[in-house]
Amino acid sequence: MSSPADRKFYLGNLVLWMVAALIVPLSVKAQTTAKSPDAADDDSNARPPVTSADLKIVKRAREILDSPAKWNRADNRECPPQAKTVSLYCAFEVATVEIGGQAEHRGAALQEARFVIDELTLNRNYEHRLMNYNNDPRTTFQDIQEVFTIVQRLIALRLRTDGAAPVTEKRATSESKPAVTKADIEVARRARQLLDSPSKWDHNPTQDCPAGAKTFSLYCALATAITEINGAYDDGEAAIREARKLVADSPNAKNYKARLVDFNNDPSTTLADIQKLLQLVEERLTRQLSDKPVSKEDR
Repeated sequence: MSSPADRKFYLGNLVLWMVAALIVPLSVKAQTTAKSPDAADDDSNARPPVTSADLKIVKRAREILDSPAKWNRADNRECPPQAKTVSLYCAFEVATVEIGGQAEHRGAALQEARFVIDELTLNRNYEHRLMNYNNDPRTTFQDIQEVFTIVQRLIALRLRTDGAAPVTEKRATSESKPAVTKADIEVARRARQLLDSPSKWDHNPTQDCPAGAKTFSLYCALATAITEINGAYDDGEAAIREARKLVADSPNAKNYKARLVDFNNDPSTTLADIQKLLQLVEERLTRQLSDKPVSKEDR
């Protein structure tokens, strides 16, 4: 980032995008207390319900790791008592023990941190996300602090949108993806209409999509189309999901943090590329719809 102000501006937009991407209701396996990271029933993609204790955990983790002098850059996921330095993983683990009374390898705060790292490090394919991100030579202390910032905001928003689950509550369901409907195809088609000329293309989006806008980024074209067609924005909607998947396969995807925003703003991206992507989204959704049983709503 060119300046602290630029970095703050980018972080704010990244948080907004990740809130949308990660707050989508996910069906997950029950939260379990894992005594070891290598437990046989360990689910690396579990997303347990959040509680007010999880918000305290992330705040405490930030306090534990509040200066570069306290940062252990050679994490091995072992967190000895009274250690003078801590890794990102150990900051969360120590905070979890202090607040909750025991270690929870797949506790909500730790899992949210893992999902944040997934989005920050697209295509790095870490085996152990918290440890490998902590030890990555490219990771700075400011990057570690930004993980805390994003996780804290995500948990706070989940508490407001999902409702705080009782501390003892455990839920067990299976992950699913949104079903495709005719409305999803209409969303992709409408987004193409909104971006059908260079004069309508916004190259510098902030992910703020005001009503009545005359220009649109890729993200805002999809967000506006979703709102127009469905009556409300849903970041888990099939068209925006397919768009992100297509961008993830693009040549420069490894450099993107927020896929739709960064693809839109990539100097090598043309309006023809945007139109082609939206056309592919429409074609993919059409195929998916034709492959599924016809529901009453789609008849």
